[in-house]
Amino acid sequence: MSKCDLLKSRSNKVKLEPEVAIAIMGLFSASADGEGIIPTEEYPLAEMLEGIGVFEEYAEEDFDKLTAKVNTLREKEKAENLIPSAIASLTKKNYRETAYITAILVVGIEEDISESDQDYLFELQEVLKISDERAEELIDEVFEEYEEEEEE
Repeated sequence: MSKCDLLKSRSNKVKLEPEVAIAIMGLFSASADGEGIIPTEEYPLAEMLEGIGVFEEYAEEDFDKLTAKVNTLREKEKAENLIPSAIASLTKKNYRETAYITAILVVGIEEDISESDQDYLFELQEVLKISDERAEELIDEVFEEYEEEEEE
């Protein structure tokens, strides 16, 4: 099942804390089509989420707890259940935008974003109910910060 197909799935059996949902969406965004949710050993949450929105104040022990929760969920649930649950758990605008920013950062690591990743980001924007205008603003903000960091 492709990443875009999983975004459209309607099975949401698991209620997740927003931070857990954002972490799951980040790990899902880092995966290739058909891969599901990548393990935290391959993509440590602290490295992925540090300094992003709700995670700015997280200490190492907070990331350890978050990683344990995510790993437990990955073991118990299939991606077909977790992804829709993660999306449904992001009820506040700032959580949805944080999940979108995380996806942009994760997908943007490769610098050359594939067409399937572009499709994925567009689908994610739609399911998270982020307007085209706001999505553009978020993308611009992310890449402005990235460029400023590289110049330093």
